[in-house]
Amino acid sequence: MIIQITKMKRILFTILTIFFVNTIYSQVRTYTGTVVDNYDIEPVIGAPIVINDSIAVCMTGMDGSFMFETDIPVKKLSVPWFPSYEKVDLELSEDCYHIEFVLMVYPYYDFMSDRKVNKIRKKEFKKLPKIRRKAYEKGIFQSIDVCYKQEFLEL
Repeated sequence: MIIQITKMKRILFTILTIFFVNTIYSQVRTYTGTVVDNYDIEPVIGAPIVINDSIAVCMTGMDGSFMFETDIPVKKLSVPWFPSYEKVDLELSEDCYHIEFVLMVYPYYDFMSDRKVNKIRKKEFKKLPKIRRKAYEKGIFQSIDVCYKQEFLEL
């Protein structure tokens, strides 16, 4: 009888441990954000939001905002390809749940080398903090600070 009670305690302990661990690691988190363009700081409508390079989670709405919930850790958020806009890859920090960023309008340059085009694009990329500040001042962005890292992507 005592052996059966001990076995039942072990089984019960194992089941509770598995349940507890699953509850901790499968915590659903909500991510929100806003996307505007660098040309006139207007919302970008219908931009696809992809996490961790492979999972399309949502699209931006009429006001450039997005929201999604997931139980997997999000280390990277991107807008892979969207007509008239450049690709964006953001590396998110550990506690980054509200993401506001500027999407650069894709310039079409005829008869220019990639080197020349990258030089022009990099100049525009360096203006993103100023554009972000304007979006904050206009009340479009809620925070002036960023919780992600964004690097310039060459052609």
